[in-house]
Amino acid sequence: MLQKQKGVIIKSVDYGESDKVITILNEHGSKVPLMVRRAKKSKKGLQASTQLFVYGLFIYSKWRGMGTLTSVDVIDRHYPLQLDIYKSSYVSLCAEIIDRGFEDQISEESFKLLQFALTRIEADVSPQLVANIVFLKCMYLFGFQLDFTTCAITHDTDQSHLAGYSFKFDGPISEKVLHQDPHAVRIKNRTFYLMDVLQHLPIDKMKSITINEDILTEMNDLLLMLYREYAGVFFKGQKLINQLKRFEQSTESD
Repeated sequence: MLQKQKGVIIKSVDYGESDKVITILNEHGSKVPLMVRRAKKSKKGLQASTQLFVYGLFIYSKWRGMGTLTSVDVIDRHYPLQLDIYKSSYVSLCAEIIDRGFEDQISEESFKLLQFALTRIEADVSPQLVANIVFLKCMYLFGFQLDFTTCAITHDTDQSHLAGYSFKFDGPISEKVLHQDPHAVRIKNRTFYLMDVLQHLPIDKMKSITINEDILTEMNDLLLMLYREYAGVFFKGQKLINQLKRFEQSTESD
């Protein structure tokens, strides 16, 4: 049976000498694995149109099990992302978060979130900001949801008083009770404020957002700790980003 679906390629794995298996996240939020025959033998056609992040209309045959790709009508190749390793690394991280978060769920939200990440990073919005937004939007999928507005000890709702995150008390804590957890992670109250805003603001309402790089880094570091502590996960895409950052720092110091 021949099927047609719009989607974005989120995975590509070599299979044998000439074939590969791609996974598309379709517009309905379903992940579809497809065999691409002789993809590596052709310099044009399916080889060019089955790269990561390609958005298109995928035409494939499927009877049982995995489908076989017939052709792709490309809508957007996202070339700028393929040519920039820094941007592509962050898009890969976003795709990995969405992929692991939604697992076998079918949800249009996953496709919308992926499209948001692709288009915003391609439009030169801070890749780290976009990744932070995806982290925040997907937390509930990994089994935890946090309130960044209230002190976990005093229940004070004045965000200007918040000064750190406590894994002992599972939440932000105020300056005056910071001594109750010597291992609390120091976090600026503005970081908590922005995390709360990004967590609850719909992505279609995020027209123009600019955040200081120091705040973005602090936010990212905390989010990675939260995912490790509460979900027990670390993302492969983050390892590559960390390597790129270390390389960048080493070249700046030379």
